[in-house]
Amino acid sequence: MKPSPKADGFTLLEILIALAILAILMIGLIKITTYNTRNLWHIENKTLATLIAGNHAAQLRLAKDKPEQDDGWETQAGRRWYWQARRQITTTLGLWQYRIAVYLEGDKEPYTELISLIPEAYNAETDPPNLDADTTAPQQPNVSEPVMEPDNDATMPPDEPAIDTPAPLQNYE
Repeated sequence: MKPSPKADGFTLLEILIALAILAILMIGLIKITTYNTRNLWHIENKTLATLIAGNHAAQLRLAKDKPEQDDGWETQAGRRWYWQARRQITTTLGLWQYRIAVYLEGDKEPYTELISLIPEAYNAETDPPNLDADTTAPQQPNVSEPVMEPDNDATMPPDEPAIDTPAPLQNYE
């Protein structure tokens, strides 16, 4: 039997070339997926570290004692984080600058560093209370200024411009 010259199907060479192209494409897709997974892990850790730093900045604002440095461990999303807050010299009066660094357990570089300006704590020895201000009396409105009441009459004369209409710009040449 002779093979017919019009044989249907693919040759072995065509199939091998198609498989080689498919393998190259699959390797590229696997690399892209691996890269995206790694980036997702980094972004998730960066977000968690930023939240931890923000939480400790808020705690420093609310605390009566403002330590020069503070540190500790916290567990967030099943991971252990080490945070460190250090007060730095600042030229702004009445504010302390804190740098809060957050590290993932086992890492040497911080995932995030937050710089926060926090008001100094009240010191009764150096900051006397303000005796001039009477905070117990309710504030009375200033009666010398005229009070603008809303106009319930919806009709306005056509000659008068509406209150909200801005004045035309004048040329001062």
